[in-house]
Amino acid sequence: MSTLIVINLIVKLTHYRKLPQIYQYDDFSACRTRYTDFVYCVATTKLLPDETNELWNNISFLSSNRRNFPHDKLENGICVNDHHVGAIDDTKLGKIVGAHVSITIYNKYGLQSHTDIESCWRNSSMNQELATSEKVFLYISLSLFLISIYATWKDYKGVISGDLIAAFSIRQNFHRLTKTNSTNALPFLEGLRVIGTMTILVVHSQLPMIRMPIKNTEDLEAQANHFVFPFINSANTHMIQFFFALGGMVFGLSCLNHFDSCSAFHGLYFVEKLVRRLIRILPVYSFVIFYHATWYKRVKRGPLEFKFYDYCSEHWWTNVLFINNYVLPTKPCLQYGWYLGADLHLFLISSSLLMLVWRFPRTKQTIAAIMAIVAFAVPAFVIYNNSTAATMTFDMRHALAELRTYKHFIEYYLPSHTNVSGYFFGVIAAMTYKGAVAGDHQNRVQTVLQRAFATCTIALVGLNAFTTVLPLLDLNPHLSIFHAVYGSLLKASWGLSYGLLFLVLGLKRESLLVDFLSHPLMHCLAKLSYCIYIAQYSVIYGVYTNFPIPLIYGTFNLIILTSATVFLSLVSAFLLYMAVEAPFGYLGNKCLSLFIEKGTIVNTQQNKHKKRQ
Repeated sequence: MSTLIVINLIVKLTHYRKLPQIYQYDDFSACRTRYTDFVYCVATTKLLPDETNELWNNISFLSSNRRNFPHDKLENGICVNDHHVGAIDDTKLGKIVGAHVSITIYNKYGLQSHTDIESCWRNSSMNQELATSEKVFLYISLSLFLISIYATWKDYKGVISGDLIAAFSIRQNFHRLTKTNSTNALPFLEGLRVIGTMTILVVHSQLPMIRMPIKNTEDLEAQANHFVFPFINSANTHMIQFFFALGGMVFGLSCLNHFDSCSAFHGLYFVEKLVRRLIRILPVYSFVIFYHATWYKRVKRGPLEFKFYDYCSEHWWTNVLFINNYVLPTKPCLQYGWYLGADLHLFLISSSLLMLVWRFPRTKQTIAAIMAIVAFAVPAFVIYNNSTAATMTFDMRHALAELRTYKHFIEYYLPSHTNVSGYFFGVIAAMTYKGAVAGDHQNRVQTVLQRAFATCTIALVGLNAFTTVLPLLDLNPHLSIFHAVYGSLLKASWGLSYGLLFLVLGLKRESLLVDFLSHPLMHCLAKLSYCIYIAQYSVIYGVYTNFPIPLIYGTFNLIILTSATVFLSLVSAFLLYMAVEAPFGYLGNKCLSLFIEKGTIVNTQQNKHKKRQ
């Protein structure tokens, strides 16, 4: 076995030495500096098959592995002025660039090719005047800044003359940020939220490297072809289940605690929770969407602009309506925003189920059982019915397209109904916790849960380890019962493990880990987690599109890019919280509370009037 690996490695190295370099970029900044009326184009070139050419056979051999780059597709960044004297007409750019690339490739490799221009830049395209929408964004940002400064100045003078001052004062908002929430039933969950958010941020900070023009593509391919890579890819794929399980746990605890303190059923309670949720989410979400639809295009302007295209100027409405994980998912606005749509849908579904629990308390166990069955059945049905793979496997071609062309990603990863397992297991964990705390056998329950968590963790590792063997089996996914069962168990194992982890930590009386996760600093960072998640997309792509290219894929550059992204994301999240989330959250909740209070007074007066009659 080891001999075969060595032979394959030698063959690959031999092939790589002869292959055309996938990415070749002229220096964009140098081109702008050298020429007054510079023209810089990025073109993709498709090599045409020629079985009589040994090099083409090497290219076909490497490209047949879906974890490798498509070596028959090259990408060039060309300073057109270096290859053409005189004025350059836009209508002739295709011929000029195509001829240069085709001649170069044929002379060097003896292969015919076809070239398409992705995008071109001139001085005129780099120095466009501000559009009306961009001016509006600047005015809004400047207004928020000035209002915050004015409110803070009035606050320091001791003049808090209204809700506007209290809402926008930096001093007041910093106090809200650092204040610990005393109503949190399990404060350690906020610490877990911080760890999860930072993990997601670090992982997302490294993913765009796959799409960057790099010199050493063979090193990235070697990593993608490593034996343990499917296991790592599975962990990355299912990491999002942590947030669904956490959301279900927090929401379930909040509702169940309210049911205990208020036995009388009020359906409007869930309406209030929905409105307060939207008050927290929408202001920051809308602001960042507007930024992407307007100013973002200036931040990413340059040779990599076409790689990180965002559809917020066209499809912003899918995000605002929280249907972006179903409608136009291949042309997304804020690609990571799909989670917010899925989370809101699962929140609404769980609200309906918990409403039944509140109205009919005896149905709690039945509803919990139904949720558990659905958690396993729905993902299995989708995999079987759509004939998709059991889990996302790494395909370089899909990765280069940000997974927007990947059927499994669109039909299984994004939809809300295929992510019910994580959220439902979180809600079931909340029910179990309330039952354990209220019962007389907490120690016995804790022992059982610890054993269950250990067993589930072993199953999770085993199911994920099986992904390293799955590609070797070459099973047909068409109406495959095996894929359906395995895929369902794999996804459910993550949600169930997280739910059990929450229970084990929640029932621990003394634990250094729980104390660490419950630290006030964790609560502070947890309040920034939403803004971190929303801001990361803008920051990550802003950093990558302005990084010098082509670059070397390696630890050093990954550390630089990740560090810059994490730092700028934290700074951006802090500014978003202070200027948008905290002020508008304060004002929105204040208005809602006044509206509810007014409605309560009116209802009380009407009841008194009826009694008098």
